[in-house]
Amino acid sequence: MPIVPVPESVRAFELDPAMPSGALPIFGEYLDRLGRDTANQRLVAGFFLAFGVVQFVAGAGVALLIGTFALAGAIEAWWLHRAYVRVPEARLKREAFRLVDITADGLVAAGRTVAVRLPDGRWLRVRLDEAHRLLVAGHRRVWLLGRGPKVFVGFSGVVRLRRGRVHDGPPPGALPVPAPAGSGSPRLDPVLTAHRRQIARDRRATAAFLLVLAGFAGWVALDFPAVGWLAWTFGAGALLGAVAAVLRAFAHDRPLAADHWTELRAVLDGPVRMTRHGAARLSGLTMLADGRVVPFRLPKADPSMAANIAATGRLWIAGVPRPGAAKTGLPGYPVLGTVWLG
Repeated sequence: MPIVPVPESVRAFELDPAMPSGALPIFGEYLDRLGRDTANQRLVAGFFLAFGVVQFVAGAGVALLIGTFALAGAIEAWWLHRAYVRVPEARLKREAFRLVDITADGLVAAGRTVAVRLPDGRWLRVRLDEAHRLLVAGHRRVWLLGRGPKVFVGFSGVVRLRRGRVHDGPPPGALPVPAPAGSGSPRLDPVLTAHRRQIARDRRATAAFLLVLAGFAGWVALDFPAVGWLAWTFGAGALLGAVAAVLRAFAHDRPLAADHWTELRAVLDGPVRMTRHGAARLSGLTMLADGRVVPFRLPKADPSMAANIAATGRLWIAGVPRPGAAKTGLPGYPVLGTVWLG
């Protein structure tokens, strides 16, 4: 059971170019669930629209109607953008991925836009956060889905896709992207650190949105006492959610405390199941350093985490594994989670 050092090549989930993308285990199910979840979440905007119309008909005035429509429009725009960037069209699920190996001088970046030179001499441009840019720079390959100028881009060890576009040249002012410095320590891993910072930014954005919702609910409660009890309840829930998001953001701003990884064998006791909200649920058996065989479970796992455990039969624990909750991930990949041992 190797603890340190981490092997130079860590086994990870990879997209299979021999199968239609929609038929890939876990990945296909994740895409289906993401598409349904995106459609369902957009119903929230419909609720606010209906609420505004009802209040206007009831004589609440134009201000509430305009505010409600603005909020509904912002929610709808966000989910439309999310669907455009991350959810492939249904026809693409019948196509297979194409593997593109990146040459020594075939990876450049200008700001958040990363460009990859394709075998035909054209350039793929895709906007990536720091963690995925480091991932591409370290593994030097991507997978493409689609045949036109607009394609979806897949990465090693990750089930999430990004929409990219093929151009005749790289972006202006692009510079070569160096390979990240490797580290066998969760605390010093540059990809994991960047990934945790991105999670913290996402949590802060969520907190800001929830504060807007809480403020909107307070306005409704003060100006329209007839629905005050409902508005105050909604506002309190949004405020508590914002506080929780801020606390989680502070936690992810700090690096992982562990200095080494522990690699455990993992045997699943059944298929990976996707929840209604796009998370994965899996469980099985693993063996600790003292030889004890204990059950493990990830009730709300990142789909990428589930795909890597299922594909490799390995569970990477940050630090020394003990019964109870433990941080899990994948060295050198933007994949994190919490596993329960025992």
